[in-house]
Amino acid sequence: MKALLLKGPQALTIESVPAPKPSTGEVVLDVEITGIGGSELAAIQDPGLRPLPNIMGHGLCGATSSGERVAVFPLSGCGRCDSCHQNRHQLCNEWSLIGVQRPGGFAEQVAVPESALITLPSVLSWEQASFIEPFANSVNAWERAQPKPTDSVLIIGAGSLGLGLAAAARHHGCASVAVSDPSPTRLEAALALGASEVARGFNTGFDVVFDTVGSEQSRTACLQRTRKGGKAVFLGFASQSLSVDFSRLIREQKTLIGSFVFSREQFMKAMELASGCHSDWVRNLSFDEVFAELQAYSNGNFEPVKSALRPQR
Repeated sequence: MKALLLKGPQALTIESVPAPKPSTGEVVLDVEITGIGGSELAAIQDPGLRPLPNIMGHGLCGATSSGERVAVFPLSGCGRCDSCHQNRHQLCNEWSLIGVQRPGGFAEQVAVPESALITLPSVLSWEQASFIEPFANSVNAWERAQPKPTDSVLIIGAGSLGLGLAAAARHHGCASVAVSDPSPTRLEAALALGASEVARGFNTGFDVVFDTVGSEQSRTACLQRTRKGGKAVFLGFASQSLSVDFSRLIREQKTLIGSFVFSREQFMKAMELASGCHSDWVRNLSFDEVFAELQAYSNGNFEPVKSALRPQR
């Protein structure tokens, strides 16, 4: 079968690899769509903890041999520790994501645990379904921060994570939701999902600020735009560190919150939020277009609301 193999920094190649053979309790899916996002962009710059060669793609949906349309819940843990028992597998010391530690959706087929399959509603298009996995991250971040309906909220970045937060804010009745991003196309999508105000940037303070980018610039802005006594929530991984003025942080009593991945329940909630997305927001790509798209992202072209690999096309 055809697959994209990550072999190192800037080394993403199309190759023919053996079709997956399912282990006990696994099924083989024909991959219909796999979302492309910040994780894949970071991986081609620095593969990090990914074993190489690596088949990326953790936001995947596909069809079973019987034709059932499914989304894949990609996270697993050891199943024995307290975190797993509390349904917080992302805090397990042995956490694992399909498309990171094991082969993912950048291929025509993938073997996944049968327990990871979640039936897609018939009303949800494949393009809408590509938003489920990133939106699940957004649901987790929203629930970690627990904004009140009366809180003012700023979302930095209108990629899939930021759009998911805008949708979550509308779902929870939050009236004041600002979204910042350099892309007019993405800002239009944020408005469609419930943002009350959009711009390239904001100079006022907010009760809760979400940074979905993770660069030094966006993290600094997140802290600066968070009001005294407010909450700064971090989802993005664009950079590893940031110099923080802890004396000011202490005096202003700001709360810093990290948010990583999601639970199965949050994944299900994201499925409902994804129904508000427009199918034409997604740029469908063939295998030979993915690397160029990631390169364009690296060069600052974020005009597509979302890009996705369509292996069967």
